[in-house]
Amino acid sequence: MVSMTTKTPLIIPQWQAPKGVFAYCTTRLGGVSDSPFDSLNVGNHVGDESVRVRENRSRLPFASHIHWLNQTHSCDVIALPSDQYDGDASVSRDRQSFCAVMTADCVPVLLCDNDATVVAAVHAGWKGLANGIIARTIAAMAIDAECLHAWIGPAISGPCYEVDIGMAAKFTEFPDAVLTHTHAEKCYLDLPLIAKQQCEQAGIRQVTSSHLCTYQQSSLFFSHRRACHEGISGTGRIVSVIGLSDADYSSL
Repeated sequence: MVSMTTKTPLIIPQWQAPKGVFAYCTTRLGGVSDSPFDSLNVGNHVGDESVRVRENRSRLPFASHIHWLNQTHSCDVIALPSDQYDGDASVSRDRQSFCAVMTADCVPVLLCDNDATVVAAVHAGWKGLANGIIARTIAAMAIDAECLHAWIGPAISGPCYEVDIGMAAKFTEFPDAVLTHTHAEKCYLDLPLIAKQQCEQAGIRQVTSSHLCTYQQSSLFFSHRRACHEGISGTGRIVSVIGLSDADYSSL
């Protein structure tokens, strides 16, 4: 759901996470950035004014606890707290260190355990999914996957993500995620479904999908693919955040 009770509109995951886990995802609403980054862009690498990005980030719950990654479509997982920033996933058992990943079509995956002792956030683009970043993150959590919960956040949906058949060939073990196309050399790829099935393959039983499409829901989300189709040179980023806290969402 989108919560309008907080200072900044947030998506609160509807999953079975235990008390002691605090998670949310931003939209493009509630910030100070100008077009094409309007308005809550949290990416400082996309061409937006740094002063606006800092203000946008400051509006987030637990802003001072968030560990911002320099994401490069790698499979590097960082254990927090850390002075490392180059990576595409992070894991935390520290209440002062919140995990976060920025996206604008790629799949954000949030993870936690039944007992609220460990959390993680994964930036899962097609490269990360092809190279096993979800499995690597689960391994870094060092806990039985059956004890984990996963939330699949807003991402580009399968019918909106046209790719070459060569890329789709990397995901032959997920046939339901490869959708047919009228062009012989093209197909559609369902990245959120691949992320969900990879979580399930790893042994996670509680996987919840948001079913929110960044491409179609232009009033709520940034989309790199949509910006390209519209001839726009840049776009912003949303962020999915998770940490260990007993805070009540309604109190923010």
